[in-house]
Amino acid sequence: MRALVLDLVHGGDIIAEELIRDGYRTVCADVYHTADAGVVGNAERAGAEVCTDVPPGHYDLVAMPSHCPDSFLEGATWDERITFHQAAGRYMRKKGRLVEITGVKGKTSCAYMLAHILSLDGSRVFLHTSRGQGPWEGGRHIIERTMSIAPSSLLRLPDGYDITVAEVSLGGSGRADAAAITNLAGDYPIAAGTRRASDSKASVLCESVNVVPADEIEFWSGYGNHRLTGYGGRVSVSGMPRIGEPLPLTLEYDGTHRISMDGPFLALQYVGAADLAAEICHCLDVPAEQVASGLGSFRGVPGRGELAREDGVWRVTERNPGISSVSVRYTLDILERMGALGNAAATVDPVSRKVCDKMDAESIGSILREYGVRAVFSDGRGGTPDIPGDSDLVIRFVKEAFR
Repeated sequence: MRALVLDLVHGGDIIAEELIRDGYRTVCADVYHTADAGVVGNAERAGAEVCTDVPPGHYDLVAMPSHCPDSFLEGATWDERITFHQAAGRYMRKKGRLVEITGVKGKTSCAYMLAHILSLDGSRVFLHTSRGQGPWEGGRHIIERTMSIAPSSLLRLPDGYDITVAEVSLGGSGRADAAAITNLAGDYPIAAGTRRASDSKASVLCESVNVVPADEIEFWSGYGNHRLTGYGGRVSVSGMPRIGEPLPLTLEYDGTHRISMDGPFLALQYVGAADLAAEICHCLDVPAEQVASGLGSFRGVPGRGELAREDGVWRVTERNPGISSVSVRYTLDILERMGALGNAAATVDPVSRKVCDKMDAESIGSILREYGVRAVFSDGRGGTPDIPGDSDLVIRFVKEAFR
C-alpha cells in the first residue's frame, strides 16, 4: 500500500509514522517548503521518503491538513483521502477521558479553566494548549514541553492521566468524550478559499457530548446527526465591572451560586470561557460545588488579559498567538465596559512569532484609533517603545506562540 502525506509542518511526520506502522509505504511532501531539519529527520527515521513536491502517480491513501488546497495534488490520484483530523481519529489510542476544544477565540482560556475545575476532585489532569503541554497540579499548569495544537499532536498524548483537556486547531479527532466549539466568530476561508473554517472545525464533533454556542446549534446541526448542547447563560456578571476589583458573578448550575473572580487578570474577559467550561462540566456530571469553587479560585492564563499595576499605571498584556483585529476589539470592548479607556495607550509589536496567520497591523491600528486609544508600534526587535507619559492604562499586544 502507498500513502502520501502533505505538509510536514503541521505534524505530517507524526501522521507518516502512524501510516508506516499501519503498513503503508509513505511519501511526505513538504509542500510549503518550511519544514525544519528536525521534522524532516523524524519522517525519514520513521521510514518515509521526503520531498518538496508531490510525486505524480497513484496512492492508496492521501492524508493532508484541512487547510491545504487541492491544487497541491495535481498529477496525483488516490483511492481514499483523509484530513489530519481524520487521521488522528483513526490512529488515536485513547488514554483516559478526553475533552477537545476548538473554535476561533477563547480556546486556551476555556481549556485552562476546565483543567483547574476538573483537578479539584483529585483527578490527574493533563493539559495540552498553544502555550505548551503538561500536568495541571496545585492550581497551575506545569509546562513540560511545547508542541503544536495541530490534530496530529493528539497522537502523542501521554499515559497515566484520568482526563486530558486538549486545545486543537481547526477541529478535532471526533473521538473525544466531550467536544466543544467556543465560537465561529467569522467563518473565514481556508485552503486557498476553497473551503470554510467551519468545514474543518466540525471534525471535532463526537459521538457523545458536544457543546457549541446556543445561537449556533442550528448551524452545527448541518454537519451530521450529533447530540448538541448549547452554552450561554450559566455564568453572568452580577455587578459593575471595575478594573482591578473582584468581578461578581452568578453561576446557574443546579441552583444559583454567587461567586467572584479575582486575580491578576481581566476577569470580565474570561466570562465566556467560564460559561463554556461550566456547560462542559455539567455534561460531565461535575458537582456544582466543584464548579463554583473552581471558577472562584481560577487565576487566569499568562498572556491572556494579564493585569498589573505599576507606578500608578494599569498595564494589560495580551501576548498570545490569537492576537488579531477581532481579539483586539474584544479587549477594548472589555476595557470600555469598565470605563478604563479614558486615557489609554497601546503598544503593538508587529512581528508575528511562531504563528502561521500573521498580524494585520494596519487593521489593528485602525481599531485602536476608533476607540480613541493612542497606538505606538514597536520596531519588532524586542525593544520597549516610548509611551505617552500621561497614560493611566497601557495595553501591550504581542502575537506570539509557545508562551
